[in-house]
Amino acid sequence: TFKKDLDSFLKNRAPVSFFSELRTNLQSSSSGSADAGMRYNISMINALVMYVGTQAIQYIRAKGQSPNISTIAHSSYMDIFQNLAVDMDTEGRYLFLNCIANQLRYPNSHTHYYSCCLLYLFQEANTEAIQEQITRVLRS
Repeated sequence: TFKKDLDSFLKNRAPVSFFSELRTNLQSSSSGSADAGMRYNISMINALVMYVGTQAIQYIRAKGQSPNISTIAHSSYMDIFQNLAVDMDTEGRYLFLNCIANQLRYPNSHTHYYSCCLLYLFQEANTEAIQEQITRVLRS
């Protein structure tokens, strides 16, 4: 199942094939939603962003650290977020970045983690288009 593959990737950074299946797993399976212009399962993207974030925070805290740019970088958790930012089309990336931005609420560890994620994704973006979308999401 998707959750087993996700947990395996978060723990071991394997299988590598996880990335090739990730976007497909986040796309809507019903043809009706695709006809209505929704090619992605927004609930699934929200759940993925929340789950990966909470797992990352637990992992960072278990090491006695707190989330910041250096503790979130180069991890399986950030690998997933970076892959989504780069691999998704404009619509999917917008929905994904919006899911992260929706986590920016009250001053707590989740808000801090997700703000670090957006900063890191902006900093490490390989195209200006990604940086522009992050900026657009944060302005809305």
